Amino acid sequence: MKKSLLTIGCAALISASAAFADGGMFEGYLPEEWGGKADVVAAIKYTRMDFHNWKQESGTSSSTWLFTYNADLRIPFSIADWTSKVDLELGQTWTDGFGRRKSSDKIFVETMADFHAFPLFKPYIGARFESQFMRGYVYSEDEDGNEIKTTVSHFMAPGYVTQMAGIGYFPNENFSTRLGFANRMTIVADDSDTYAYADDPDTKKIEKFKDEPGLESITEFKYVVTEFVTFKSRLWAFINFKGFDEIDGKWENLLAVTFSPLFELQVGYDIAYDKDLDKDSQHKNTILIGVTWRWF
Repeated sequence: MKKSLLTIGCAALISASAAFADGGMFEGYLPEEWGGKADVVAAIKYTRMDFHNWKQESGTSSSTWLFTYNADLRIPFSIADWTSKVDLELGQTWTDGFGRRKSSDKIFVETMADFHAFPLFKPYIGARFESQFMRGYVYSEDEDGNEIKTTVSHFMAPGYVTQMAGIGYFPNENFSTRLGFANRMTIVADDSDTYAYADDPDTKKIEKFKDEPGLESITEFKYVVTEFVTFKSRLWAFINFKGFDEIDGKWENLLAVTFSPLFELQVGYDIAYDKDLDKDSQHKNTILIGVTWRWF
């Protein structure tokens, strides 16, 4: 395990050095005739605390690793601009006495075309896929104190596939807001206890698929404070045509501060609401520092 982590760390450092030296590892691979823009960043973050007979102060041994990959590609064509976004996260935390727990897990892929109908207001069509890599569990104990793991989610359980079309406001490269029709499909591709994501509690049959037509609103903002400090924000809301009480939403915020060609600090704060999962809002705070290298 230690050798694997050392190898990953060395590879990350080498890649990072090359990336910052040339502006990105694959900077020259984008065809100039496309006129497109790419923003692709990958990062590895790892922390470790190990205590053995440490009596000076109390402490619990723990380790955490996290891999992130963020890609944003925009290519202009004569009738439309094509935009694709990929956001991947996978991380685990080990704590002495509790074992391994998943700390982060995300698959987000979106592709969209906005047409040059008007200078600022543009019709758009697109599709989005969302899921996760690993199994998610809730933990409990039996009468003897043994740990019980119950699967509550994993890849394609649930999986979300959304098709959308509408009109957007694109005043510049750093801000956009759009509103339109969206058909959100929830898929549960297994036989475990994850049916709740797609099941209709008002029917006796257990459903593995749910189709929800509705309205979707997305506002995205990016502000480059300096070449070393960037802030990104994305506000998403979906209203099911069944009623305004059938609303889902997520507000994601990320502040990235580059300290050196090799290290970056990320501070994130997310708020989410999904009535099917919980009647209360969900909150996520992250503060991470680690090796980061730019691809484009």
